[in-house]
Amino acid sequence: MALSELMASVPLGMAIIGLDLRYVEVSEAMAAMNGLPREAHLGRLMAEVLGNEPSARDVLRRVRRVLETGEPLVGVEIVHREPGGGVEGTRVYRASYHPLRREGEVVAASIYVEDMTERRRVEAQRDAGAARERAVREQALRETQEAVRARDEFLSVAAHELRTPLTSLRLHLQLLQRQVGVAQPALSAELAPRAQVLERQLSRLGSLVNTLLDVSRLAAGKLSLEPRELDLAQMVRQMVDAFAEEFSRAGSALSVHLDGPLMGSWDPLRVEQVLVNLLSNAVKYGAGRPVEVSLAGEGHTAVLAVKDHGIGISEDGMARLFGKFERAVSERHYGGLGLGLYITRQIVEAMGGSITVRSAQGQGSTFILRLPTWPQPPRQPEAR
Repeated sequence: MALSELMASVPLGMAIIGLDLRYVEVSEAMAAMNGLPREAHLGRLMAEVLGNEPSARDVLRRVRRVLETGEPLVGVEIVHREPGGGVEGTRVYRASYHPLRREGEVVAASIYVEDMTERRRVEAQRDAGAARERAVREQALRETQEAVRARDEFLSVAAHELRTPLTSLRLHLQLLQRQVGVAQPALSAELAPRAQVLERQLSRLGSLVNTLLDVSRLAAGKLSLEPRELDLAQMVRQMVDAFAEEFSRAGSALSVHLDGPLMGSWDPLRVEQVLVNLLSNAVKYGAGRPVEVSLAGEGHTAVLAVKDHGIGISEDGMARLFGKFERAVSERHYGGLGLGLYITRQIVEAMGGSITVRSAQGQGSTFILRLPTWPQPPRQPEAR
């Protein structure tokens, strides 16, 4: 195929420029880019064809450089703006300039030009779309964070406001029981079961309020710990005894394995809170099957395990288990705020420990709590 036929058929903008800066050959695609017929290029000076626009002068300068130095220029971007054309009149090209040699001497330069206008336009639209999506996501994140902040603030205020009437109700109930017991013992005995129901419900409400307070403290980073020397084995035994009636009502046989006294430095109230949450879950989800509690020392770590043989946890539930307001089971069937395990993990980690779970749906669950027996001494700065 002759060079002229090749130039006429190739879709890429191509041109050969002689040492005198005249067009020797031009492809139809290049002619279209320049806005003149192919024949109007041949033998003419580049300056005559391209005019005196800044982009045209840049092309001419690059061709001169290639002819003079014999070094190629690859991947040069050219932006051509039609006078008064605005954005629509702007074209973007990518050009490469190569020397052509004969017997080692540069005799001409070749230009290869690709029109990048549509590609750049698509890329700009894609980038603009990505920027809009990013802005939408950032706005949604800000709104979510604000909603969470407002929720936590509401919980804090609501919990504090609820404590006063609950305390008042409990005191008035106790006062009423004493007065009736003195004035009418028979009536007091008759009302005792109902008073116990009221006492249990008030205790339950008090527990919920304390849970909400803990959530607000955690959100504000104000969870306080007051560690002191404590026999963890004794505390586990006490809590197991306190839950014995609940396990009995649920039909779950409870076995306890303690490795003697296990001394350490922990916050008794927070440890009790963790044990209450773990034992409550075992009662609730144990499905009336046996529950095993074990405690052992491993070096400077206390290891507590609470194992049930109940409904277990699905793979999806495992991923959400320790999240705030998350439940691994149906709220309708089991109730609760979905905060117990979230608070438990926060307390355990604040004491330098960890809590993990092994479970599968229908195969029960084992919660494993690890707590350092004594606070770690602060690290001393390294000597220099």
